[in-house]
Amino acid sequence: MGRRWLISAIAGAVSLTMLASASGSDEPASERALPAALTALLATPSAGGARTVGDDHFEVWICHVPLDSSAAMYGGLPLRLSLTLQGVTDVVSDRVPAYFDTLSQGRYRPVFAAGGEVTIAADDQPQACVDGAVAGASDDTDAVLVVADAEHAGDQPGGFGSGGDPCPANGNCSIATTRRLAYVGASDFHPDWGDDPPMDLVEHEIGHSLGWVHSGTNDAGDYLSGLDLMSNSAAPREADPTRRNGPGTLAINLFLAGWLPAKDVAVATDEATTKLSPSNGDKGTRLLVLDNGRGSMFTVELLTADGLDGHLPATGISVHEVHIVDGALEPMAPMVGNPPYLALLQPGIVLKFGQWTLTATDDWTVTCRKAASP
Repeated sequence: MGRRWLISAIAGAVSLTMLASASGSDEPASERALPAALTALLATPSAGGARTVGDDHFEVWICHVPLDSSAAMYGGLPLRLSLTLQGVTDVVSDRVPAYFDTLSQGRYRPVFAAGGEVTIAADDQPQACVDGAVAGASDDTDAVLVVADAEHAGDQPGGFGSGGDPCPANGNCSIATTRRLAYVGASDFHPDWGDDPPMDLVEHEIGHSLGWVHSGTNDAGDYLSGLDLMSNSAAPREADPTRRNGPGTLAINLFLAGWLPAKDVAVATDEATTKLSPSNGDKGTRLLVLDNGRGSMFTVELLTADGLDGHLPATGISVHEVHIVDGALEPMAPMVGNPPYLALLQPGIVLKFGQWTLTATDDWTVTCRKAASP
């Protein structure tokens, strides 16, 4: 994974161009400095590290919610599903690992095993489900996936997840220490789905357990974007009712997880002309970061209308605004078009965002220029 960068002055503008390890440099790859923007991204809690490489062991837990629960999440709804621990474990094991195998190109695999069951009190919140699962989980598990037997109210989120706390210096990464979790309500396990339930919500919450943040949300937290697993994960199913998995995720998440190497990222501060390769591919420049400094940046990538992103009406360029605040990533905002942001930038169209102007050619070479500060 060569990480060497060369700063080149082009027509008075500074751009950053990648050099592969085959450039002839004797400098060890591990000592080649990353651009500040990438270093800042990798320093956030959203960077996957050990969470995103190899097998990731989840214990599956069932949470029994009393009929008289006062938690707003359950909205007084009376349905309680007869979920079985092995049944739920089998369902997620059948679908979710294959999704992440595709997304990570074989680098990451969640593994699910039956954990246990917990019953909460009528005045408990859903967090009590998670607390009970974490307390009862085996020390050698990496995270818990908790499924409630109650549906969530229509005005409530479908679930939640967390990357938890980092492993301490002593290397004790037990679930009791990290408290990594994914939690969902019962809706996606309703019998009406038969033997083909959707798994996009579970995949979304596992995304949170890897540290990923939301994208394309409004102030109320509604998911407005159909581009990213971490926004409206049901967007593919809305376009094609037979779809059951979520869409792909943004290139910045692939980079944070280590599934898109730094050698395939370009960074520019003033100007860049870069031929983009599909962000869901395995080679070429798949992410362009336009660095505004001080934790503010835009990400530019090419999304192709195939595979996990087959719900897109056409291949095109996506741009997102990214901010790092107090060392953590804020939810990311799409900059092309309007909700659900599926109409991506096409060749020949001029896009203006912040101080930047971007155009693309038919071969997906993008030219970005930043206006001089007044």
